[in-house]
Parts: sequence; C-alpha cells; structure tokens
Amino acid sequence: MAPMSGKKNLAALIVNMDERGSLAAIRRRLDAGDDPLYLMEECRAGMEQVGELYESGTYYISALIMAGEIFREAAEILVPLLPTPERPQSSGSMVIATVKGDIHDIGKNIAITLLDAHGFTVVDLGVDVAPERIADAVVAEHPDVLGLSCLLTTGFEAMRQTIALMRELTADWNRRVPVVIGGAAIDQNTANHTGADGWCTNAADGINIVRSLLS
Repeated sequence: MAPMSGKKNLAALIVNMDERGSLAAIRRRLDAGDDPLYLMEECRAGMEQVGELYESGTYYISALIMAGEIFREAAEILVPLLPTPERPQSSGSMVIATVKGDIHDIGKNIAITLLDAHGFTVVDLGVDVAPERIADAVVAEHPDVLGLSCLLTTGFEAMRQTIALMRELTADWNRRVPVVIGGAAIDQNTANHTGADGWCTNAADGINIVRSLLS
C-alpha cells in the first residue's frame, strides 16, 4: 500500500546524507507495509534534490558521492522487492567506462550518481577498460548512449580507438549509438579527434548532454 505519512522524510534523510537514518526508515516502513515502489520513488526524489544542489554549487563532490552511496544501499534493499512490470520506467540506458590507460574513476562515479538520480539504467565497466571490452558491452547491452571517461590526455587515443571499434561492430544497426566523452582536459578538438557526439568537463554538464542527445 502507499505510505500514509512521512513521505518527505525519506527524501530529506538522503538530502541530509543520513545513511543510518535512511536505511532504518526504509526497513521500518517496509515492516509497516509501505509499498517498496513508493519508497524507491522517494529515494529517487531525494537523489534528484541532491543532484540539483550539486549542480547549483550548494553541494560539493563529497556530498554527492555520499548521497549516491546511500541511494545504492537503499536500492539493494528495495529493487529485489519490486515487481518487474511495476518498476519505474528508465529514462534510458548507458554503458560507461574509463578508457584503457586511465584508472581515475571519481568523475565517472559522479556521472553515474547523477544518471541514477535522473532514472537512467547504467552499466559501469570500471576503469582502464580496453576498447574491445567496451565495444563488446555495447553490442551485448544495446544502450541508448555510450559514455567514456578519461582524465589523462594520453588516453585520448584509446577513446578514439574505442569509438571506432564500436562503430565498426554496430555498423549494421538501424540506429546510431551516440557517444559522450568526459574529463577535465576534454574539449571540442578532443571530440572531433575521437569521433564523439558530445563532450563535457564535469558530470553536471554531462547529464544535460546525455538528455539532449536522447530528446
């Protein structure tokens, strides 16, 4: 059944980064008979607020990461309880990875947190991922978007190779998978060199680019 009270409290607990309080509230409300679907939506609403606070500069990276961890822990409890036909429809799907030769993941992880908050289904391949593995994942997952992260300029060639291989393996598809690249040193020249469809230097801009490509 739908919750009769406290609907705003769970979102507020996530916004305040109260990990223990959030998880305790979820378990308490599940025991009281609240619908896990409603609880998941409240968690998502809290994460959306956190994302907005980050995008406005009110919250910093540490707060976004902490809230994202709470959201993932909440999802571990709630998602298995959701009947598959009633799960919230995804805004889209994305394969994301840090390319071969680069082990930095903070930007990628922030992007995943924001994508989660906006209802995207994300397949995270991790860091230092070879072009072949990324291209194979695109073929297997059929995502709406491919996201590639790289902090080091030495990884730009790996980005180019990855996109070229993905394009080769999906050449017979009836749609083109857009690619968004992200990293502090990336600019339009990098996008031109790698063949990417969009680029960003921070996760907040990245989510807007992904949404615009799918609109």
